Amino acid sequence: MAFNSENTEFGGKLFETLYPINELDSYNGEELKKYTVEVVSGIDAVIINFTKVSYLNSSGLRELIQILKLMKENNKSFFLTSVNKEIMKIFVSTNLNRLFSIHESNEDAMKSFA
Repeated sequence: MAFNSENTEFGGKLFETLYPINELDSYNGEELKKYTVEVVSGIDAVIINFTKVSYLNSSGLRELIQILKLMKENNKSFFLTSVNKEIMKIFVSTNLNRLFSIHESNEDAMKSFA
């Protein structure tokens, strides 16, 4: 598994936080998406924390967009947190920063939702 996960309750909502390790590409992104499909019915929101991510490519972006679509189809929320400056440049240059809800920390994301 190319990520770690934790389940947190905050403000009466259940959050599944995923921590991808090193890269977010087609392989790791596909794993994140499969896991999200498995847990989506039992949670209110997914947070993907970028603390350990040092590389993001277009395939990883595609998988993130597919996870966002899955979450919206299930009336759930989706957040990205702790995105470093280099990866944030990718979101800004592609205007995907307008599509995703990006927060400084997991706590900020949970507070914005709860």
